[in-house]
Amino acid sequence: MNEPTNQIVKIQTSKKLIAFYDKLKTVESTNYAQLHAKGEKDSSGIKHSSLIGITIQDYSNGTGENNVIAQFNLEPEQIQYLLTRVEWGIQDFEWPSDKSDKIFGDPDRNGMSTAQRLQITRHSFKPDGTPINNPWFVAISNGRGIRVKSKTGGYYMKGGSYIQDRYAFINLSDMDMYKLLKRVDTYIRMWEIFVPARNIVSGRRQIAEYIRNYKPNNQWSNGYSRNKRRDYQNQQSDYQINQNDYQDQQNNYQIQNDYQIQNDYQMQNDYQMQNDYQTQNDYQTQPNDYQNYQYNYQRDYGDASRSYYN
Repeated sequence: MNEPTNQIVKIQTSKKLIAFYDKLKTVESTNYAQLHAKGEKDSSGIKHSSLIGITIQDYSNGTGENNVIAQFNLEPEQIQYLLTRVEWGIQDFEWPSDKSDKIFGDPDRNGMSTAQRLQITRHSFKPDGTPINNPWFVAISNGRGIRVKSKTGGYYMKGGSYIQDRYAFINLSDMDMYKLLKRVDTYIRMWEIFVPARNIVSGRRQIAEYIRNYKPNNQWSNGYSRNKRRDYQNQQSDYQINQNDYQDQQNNYQIQNDYQIQNDYQMQNDYQMQNDYQTQNDYQTQPNDYQNYQYNYQRDYGDASRSYYN
């Protein structure tokens, strides 16, 4: 039996490997419409983020302890953004490592926290003008840095504090890069359809329940809640209007069908009456034709008889 894995796709050479992993997480049902977790805490107080993991392995110097493994996490939208760069045929692209620094975790005894860096570039030619067969360059660096809290409550890495522990890179062709990103994008889209579905149903039920049980004098009776309730009621009204419009369209369509059937029936009756009238005329014409035939026969016979006896 194969070992279960969350690996989405990989490309492997004789010396290196790059793989993408599923680290997507949904939110609590109270925020169902958000789909992806963005650092919210669950019921246990643990923060979760919806991510796609990237791993590059460099075993050019051997396996085991000599196998260098570097990891980085991207948001789903970042994967989809990178895919557009490939699909649009961008010739030169830079995702500089200093713009993608990530630092997290509690500091160690030296005040250093876990840090990651990612660099993605595409260049069609070398500095001497020689074409590059594998124009995409992906590099990941893992290390440590000093975490600083910003005024807004987030964290960033102090400049010049980064110490690199592991580094791995790989060169890819346009087709390789497209294959990786396209498969990950497909997985993200499928995940967004199926995984949050239960949360959506539960979350919408909670909102409907809240509206039904709403009381002006309860603890939620403030301006925000009133606006929220009014927005929901407006959505219900719009939905009812759309239903009524759809029903009117159905009724108009039915009336058109009935009118068309009535016209077809009338045309059929008119055509039948026309055929009956023509048949009657033909019937009336036939006796007259027979009488004319008798008269002509008698006349011709009389003339022939007179000629014979004379």
